[in-house]
Amino acid sequence: MIRSNTRFVRLLTLALGVTLAIAVAPASAGLFVSSDFFNVVAEYDPVTGSYAGPFTSSVNAIGQLGVKLNAAGDRMLVGAFNGGVDEFDANTGAYIKTYNPGPGTQWAGLYAPTGNVYISSWNTDDVREYDANTGAFIRVVASTLDLPSDMRIGPNGNLYICSYGGAYVREVDAISGALVNQWSQPVLSRTNDIEFLPNGEALVTALGSNKVFHYDTSYNLLGMFAGTGWGNTHGIEISPYDGNIYVIDGITSQMHAFDPVSFTELDSSFLNPGPGGKIVDLAFRIPEPMSLGLLLPALILMRRRR
Repeated sequence: MIRSNTRFVRLLTLALGVTLAIAVAPASAGLFVSSDFFNVVAEYDPVTGSYAGPFTSSVNAIGQLGVKLNAAGDRMLVGAFNGGVDEFDANTGAYIKTYNPGPGTQWAGLYAPTGNVYISSWNTDDVREYDANTGAFIRVVASTLDLPSDMRIGPNGNLYICSYGGAYVREVDAISGALVNQWSQPVLSRTNDIEFLPNGEALVTALGSNKVFHYDTSYNLLGMFAGTGWGNTHGIEISPYDGNIYVIDGITSQMHAFDPVSFTELDSSFLNPGPGGKIVDLAFRIPEPMSLGLLLPALILMRRRR
């Protein structure tokens, strides 16, 4: 009986390992990359970096910037230098609508905790909220920002806004927009995008200095790192597939991979083949874990046969 139970535990452990492997292996490509050169969001395999093809082209916007998915992974927002923020079906690439169409840079759209959409606007130096159904303007969430670029909801639930013109990151209440904190980056950093490590520490990209700055949870600068041949450091994400840090660079037109602990560069040309034109931002579709429901009956049957 002891041997049988021990064997069963080993089989279950093995099955769980297989299940986890299945959970992180994508059923289809799920890495999206925007381009202000092509105005086409391209899709890549998030594990191998292999090119899967063009996903969707800009409709009203020109000069793609930030790309964001909603939590369900079925809607996509693409910011731009001009023409507003286009929204697409993130499964099919079908166009849905454009938020605030018109002239001026609107770097990023973000699916907000209010259920609506936040947009960072260079015309008005603020972050604005729009109705997710009608696209109508609702209110100004955070004002007096200096060329707001990319945004992210942090692990504490607050909204973090990068200032491209002011070289700082502003933290505000994600609902009210009330100021919580603000910290400056090195001079002329052109703050671009922000991501958080699992321990809550922040990583901030800077196009001016072409570095990623690493901050502790109190926003003290811990260090910085850079990639091979960098010249226009843009979007940053931690992959849900392998846990590595991925950063877009516009000069090498590549995605660079880094170890999340040592920050050592693991790959200077992850995208295969490279796009051959300037790219700006990236977004991973979160993989869905496979249920154990299909594996447990097989394990029980194996146990009974022993």
